[in-house]
Amino acid sequence: MMERQIIERLKNQSTWRLLGLSIITYFVYAAHYIYRQTKIINDYYNGTDKISDGLVNSILIFSYLSLFLFIGYLFAEDSHPIVSISKITDFISGILYIVWGFKARNRMNKILQANELSNEWFHGLWTFLFTPLYFNYKVNHLHELEKQRNKGKA
Repeated sequence: MMERQIIERLKNQSTWRLLGLSIITYFVYAAHYIYRQTKIINDYYNGTDKISDGLVNSILIFSYLSLFLFIGYLFAEDSHPIVSISKITDFISGILYIVWGFKARNRMNKILQANELSNEWFHGLWTFLFTPLYFNYKVNHLHELEKQRNKGKA
């Protein structure tokens, strides 16, 4: 029962919408998506094994910092220090997204009691390559599977 509830709560939007809004906002939108999803995932843990607020806040800070530095980067010459700082900030932001992806993946696999052979399993490769897009896709997929199961029962 808990599995159905968390998937229902995590279901938020299409993956295409998440991708589009993330690109338009230089992934600041994705950082807010991560913030929202983390709050929901953490609701299913009693004090232990939660995704840390520090990680999520770091993702938000680095996402905004990356956006502002990117804007400066657009108006700077290639030799300007902001170019290097912007690239480093983007790299750190990307690493933080991946770290969150694996933390969220592990929590979801635990909540759903999923194993590698089940449809509920959040895969590591896709998590690494497409965090948080894969997370959103997987939640939407699980939501659709649940709707189909309920139709079969009716």
